[in-house]
Amino acid sequence: MMLPVRTLHQGGLHLKAPTEDEIMKLNPAIEAGGTWRPKECIRLKKVAIIIPYRDRIDHLLKLLKTLFPMLQRQMLDFRIIVAEQYGNDLFNKGRIMNAAFTYAETLNVDCVIFHDVDMFPQDDRITYECPNKPRHIGAYVNTHQYQLWYHELVGGVFAITMKDYRKVNGYSNVYWGWGGEDDDMAKRIISQKLEIERLTEDYAKYTMLDHEKRKRVSSKLVLKLVKEAESRWKTDGINEASLWTINRIDVRPLYYHLSIDVGKPPPEWKPNLLQKIWNYFFDP
Repeated sequence: MMLPVRTLHQGGLHLKAPTEDEIMKLNPAIEAGGTWRPKECIRLKKVAIIIPYRDRIDHLLKLLKTLFPMLQRQMLDFRIIVAEQYGNDLFNKGRIMNAAFTYAETLNVDCVIFHDVDMFPQDDRITYECPNKPRHIGAYVNTHQYQLWYHELVGGVFAITMKDYRKVNGYSNVYWGWGGEDDDMAKRIISQKLEIERLTEDYAKYTMLDHEKRKRVSSKLVLKLVKEAESRWKTDGINEASLWTINRIDVRPLYYHLSIDVGKPPPEWKPNLLQKIWNYFFDP
């Protein structure tokens, strides 16, 4: 039986992050890999929550503390995958998510939810169950005044079935640094005649914590690639598994931890002197 709805208070997000031991004590039923399933009933669908990650341990621990009780209240069969990029090169979120998806397939789940580590739900009516259609869950965010800026938007928190993810060939692998991969995914979804659904803005609201953003190293290149997304999706995606390697898999008490090598960015993605000056003064 679903427990009464509650608002998830946000005040604690600005306090000191909990430790893993503290989270474990608060959630004693959570099993290795951040796994939990209801004992009162058998859920027909299994969900894996994938968190692309780099150097944000405080955010990660706060997010886990927020999600665990919420997901249990929703009586979901879930597990958590933290996908961390190996090394210090430019972040490639698309490759990270594709690699984590292939690991989620080995866990025999029915859908995945890609969840930015700085996105915190404000209400536990925001369902994390498997959707019938690709679902943009994190559509209404405090930093955007809880407005949907444009329709082709699936960033933040995004749920999709395993079948549909394969149908659109996953995320693009060609975006480095900040931006582009989510807009590219939206174009893939639309090109396959799939509909992006969203929850009501009455309660499906998120708080985004302050963080140091990934640098957009080449805005012109990002815009060019997004424009070409519909013509490139068949050859650029999860079918290019040689582009990444899962170096290590640790089954931790609160999550599966993947260390993923995504290779080196091409020369055109490395910021030149003018871009570095622009980033220093205008994109701090």
